[in-house]
Amino acid sequence: MKKIVSRGACLLFALCLSLNAVGCQKSNENNKIKEGQSISSEEAGMSINANGKNETFKPSDYTLEAKKEYVYEYLGLKFKLSDKFRNYIADKKIAMLDDQSPINKELKYAFLTFNKMTKEQKKAVVDKKEGGYEKWENGLKRIGTIGIFEKNTAEEKISKMTKCDTHTKIGVSSDGKYDCYFSTNSESEIKLLNEFKKTEIQIIDKKERPENGFVLSEKTDLENTEAFNKESVKDLRKLSTKDINGKDFTSKDFEKYDLNMVNVFATWCTACVKEIPDLVEVQNEMKSKGVNIVGVVTDTVDDTGENKEAIEKSKLIHEKTKASYPFLMPDKTNFNGRLNGIQAMPETFFVDSNGNIVGDTYSGAKSAKEWKQVIEKELKKIKNK
Repeated sequence: MKKIVSRGACLLFALCLSLNAVGCQKSNENNKIKEGQSISSEEAGMSINANGKNETFKPSDYTLEAKKEYVYEYLGLKFKLSDKFRNYIADKKIAMLDDQSPINKELKYAFLTFNKMTKEQKKAVVDKKEGGYEKWENGLKRIGTIGIFEKNTAEEKISKMTKCDTHTKIGVSSDGKYDCYFSTNSESEIKLLNEFKKTEIQIIDKKERPENGFVLSEKTDLENTEAFNKESVKDLRKLSTKDINGKDFTSKDFEKYDLNMVNVFATWCTACVKEIPDLVEVQNEMKSKGVNIVGVVTDTVDDTGENKEAIEKSKLIHEKTKASYPFLMPDKTNFNGRLNGIQAMPETFFVDSNGNIVGDTYSGAKSAKEWKQVIEKELKKIKNK
């Protein structure tokens, strides 16, 4: 099965970690919550894993890969690194990462960072909680950055964001909204700095920002993702999967409702878990109007099959949030390819009673009030067909 989030989307990975999205703890009678109550990740049972140990990971495994050419259509930039510099990335001597302003707000900046990585940093294993990733990232030595900034952003401000002291303006984005910069840190190792300065950069047509707000998807990532092939994701009429308790769920279950809201999330996503009580409220109020909600927990399945630990976390989250709707597991087709390439979670889309994917896709968490407004709009679309 394909991974839900592309390995290149390290910003998303860092974002999730910054929300303290970690493991799971067993529930007890003293920490149960009321239905619809807003909860923290700890209250949702997400502070330690099933073995009672902090979850750890290796940050260097999530750096961007070395390529002959990078094409970032949402930035309106493409560039080629020198052969030697590209080899440094392949050998994990340099960590290529990405950064952008909050995906749920107007885009202010987005850039790629290039950082010297020591042998210790390459091998480092850190805790997902207590800022383990941020500490690791901040310990890297910045070499330079390539990116876009809202037009007329002061260079002093760019220096603070990029951790660089020298900025070369490449030009203006094709839509005229952003200044494009190549920035360097004069205090970085001279050998690495000189190789980085050999980078060939070209401004290209800038694509409109995608609905999920994430602009750091590289072109090859998009081309290799089924989710961007509209022909493969028109419907879920052949869906056959199970929920986290092993109960069968098929496309026939969609037939019972005029509109089915599919909320895609992961156990490690704090924002996703915090949203569930609002979805419970929506489910209880809107079910009489022919609306149903299903959750899809992406990390309950991985490349090796069922992820037992994530399934157990899902059960605890379901219990603690008093979710009144099923949490489904991805099937072998990854929901007909619809789950592939999701860059930000939670992501929500809609399915009609015939199993057709309908309406708009929504990225990010919303309040119960906001979701009710969205659902009323999507219901109206169906009835007006």
